[in-house]
Amino acid sequence: MWNAGHGFMAIWSDVGPGDFDFYHDWLLKEHFAERVGIPGFIAARVFRRQSGPDFQFFIIYETESPQVLASPAYVARLNNPTPMTQQVMPKLKNFVRGAGRVVQSSGVCGGGAARVLRFEEPHALLSDTSARNALFKKINELDSVLAVRLFEVDTAATTIQTEEKKIRTSREEIYNQLLVIEAVDVEAFEAVSDVLNAALFTPESSRRPFDQSYRLIAELQARSLI
Repeated sequence: MWNAGHGFMAIWSDVGPGDFDFYHDWLLKEHFAERVGIPGFIAARVFRRQSGPDFQFFIIYETESPQVLASPAYVARLNNPTPMTQQVMPKLKNFVRGAGRVVQSSGVCGGGAARVLRFEEPHALLSDTSARNALFKKINELDSVLAVRLFEVDTAATTIQTEEKKIRTSREEIYNQLLVIEAVDVEAFEAVSDVLNAALFTPESSRRPFDQSYRLIAELQARSLI
């Protein structure tokens, strides 16, 4: 159910070309159902990057509250990885993970394309409610844009040590804020770029966030498991 939760978890990762099929089978036939079946999880979606060699997969989970992502049921699952999960974890590269709260969400529904901006440090404008509202309004008025959402990472919840984390060989990175813009298709993001550049960045900006476009591959909602 889109936009029903107050908590989120977003993950980026890569696998080698030879592991794509195994990764897809694990993610879509086992892992999504396992995660979304945990009390408090609402939905899971996976996207694939449109271009470039790194951070190919973007996964976002929606939960009823941020507390779900540190709940005993979720931590217990992380501490008891399945045999397939134990095989997949060491294969993951460029692993980035963040869990926390939905700061603001506006729009009509999720889209088949997502533009994601990952900020290592809080952006002043995004942390200002009035300025953020104005930015969201401008973006939502663009053709084919369906939704704009801002997420904030809870570092303590994200860095809980678990058995699953121990078997990942890639160094895990975290971040602070995540801005997600969803649209009918990636072509809508050309106009979005103009608005973002004017509002968030200046020619003197020395450090920009990770900023990429993705297409939706699959979605699983918890109500489908009932």
